[in-house]
Amino acid sequence: MGRSAVKRKHLTWLGGMGALALIAALSTYSEASDAKGGGDTFSTLVGPAGEISYPKDFPNGFTFIGTWAVAGGDGVADVHSVYTRPQDVAAFRQSGKWPDGAVIIKEVSATIGASHTTGKAFWASETTTWFLMIKDTQGRFKSNPLWGDGWGWAQFDPKNTSRQIATNYKSDCQQCHVPVRNNDWIYTYAYPALGGLGQKAIPVSAMPALQTEVGHRVENAPVMNVAGGMAALTPAMAQARAAQGKVAFEATCSGCHSAVVGENGTGPSLYGVVGRKAGSLEGYSFSPAMSASTVQWSRGTLEMHLADTKNFIPGNRMGKFFPGVDDSATRSDIISYLEGLK
Repeated sequence: MGRSAVKRKHLTWLGGMGALALIAALSTYSEASDAKGGGDTFSTLVGPAGEISYPKDFPNGFTFIGTWAVAGGDGVADVHSVYTRPQDVAAFRQSGKWPDGAVIIKEVSATIGASHTTGKAFWASETTTWFLMIKDTQGRFKSNPLWGDGWGWAQFDPKNTSRQIATNYKSDCQQCHVPVRNNDWIYTYAYPALGGLGQKAIPVSAMPALQTEVGHRVENAPVMNVAGGMAALTPAMAQARAAQGKVAFEATCSGCHSAVVGENGTGPSLYGVVGRKAGSLEGYSFSPAMSASTVQWSRGTLEMHLADTKNFIPGNRMGKFFPGVDDSATRSDIISYLEGLK
């Protein structure tokens, strides 16, 4: 055999070994991919059966997008600080939708309050829990109770973030998101970093609360309207919404409820409902669930009830045959009308 033939044979053998090595590498990669979740590596935070992990290097790779201050007692009960990845922000700002694999992290912190020259102020202290959501556009883990409605949902022990403590997303995580179920379950309007597309979801019901302090006066602040421009809630606007609410009430609610004092039908009269305890109207026979409820009807609680009549007060009679009002603007208008029934 000549030297050139030996060389060709040697190169052929090396090429064959390279092919085998490549096949082995691809096989290893495939096995690793399967270990990440059914052959899908859409998130490195997700295990093969949908187990959700806390990112070990957080906050590296994440960006702050907004904060919630939750009222409680005579001040702020806790502070919610929310983060996501820069690529998720960029995708949302472009399309108004969360991309597959998007990660949202919320840190809930207790607060401390003290008097300052500007008045009583509150700030975040120790972390009380962590929540994490991962966008899933493919419905990958249908048998896992932490996955559903387009997201993976998790909660972590603040003292040991390797310990995931949620057991069912519907009972442990999703209930607080019901008011924005038509906005992919996320309060995007609270996160300025998401831009104008996030602001489109701002509920009309939030506008009266959007105020700014000027010196010692409190005035209505401009708020973002659905077009992304600025608008202010005026008395005329409030009156118009109540008028729209009356039309919506008559079309949606009047088959069971009256707006006249003392006039009950299939459902109780809703005259004076705002400020009343649920299940307390004399002369009407409420379901045991409604009678036992401690809910006080306000704009906020009516909003949550109308958004999900079955689950806000579980076991109530209304939820068995009327699912609620899907459109948040319509709910807000109806509540504006009910607020005037007194």
